[in-house]
Amino acid sequence: MLRWAILLLVPAILLGQHRGHSSSVPPPPTASPDFKDVVATFGGVLKNLSKKEITLDLDDSHELMTFRRTKETKFSDNGTEVKATLIDLETHVTIDAKQDPDSKLRAVAVKAGKDPKAEESKSATK
Repeated sequence: MLRWAILLLVPAILLGQHRGHSSSVPPPPTASPDFKDVVATFGGVLKNLSKKEITLDLDDSHELMTFRRTKETKFSDNGTEVKATLIDLETHVTIDAKQDPDSKLRAVAVKAGKDPKAEESKSATK
């Protein structure tokens, strides 16, 4: 009887130990539903513009930040809607972005034009 109990318990113990070590990848963090429609604005110099991504050198910290580009992303230059290819690299732009469910930023609007900080400093020196 003891032999049968041991034979039944050993496989159960081995399977129980194996269960905690799954090789599956944990799901990505999701954005809080409270922030799904919040739009944040970033300003800087346009460094890269591809079909899927936009890279910006931020004004304040000079860090590179990458945004997703979708077919809904709108581009404008001095208030006029333009194709993305008409905005040159190294141009100062402002990007309005939303957070996707996987916590990455998606560009909603890219606005090229005069650098507002440069304009403020010019008017302050006059």
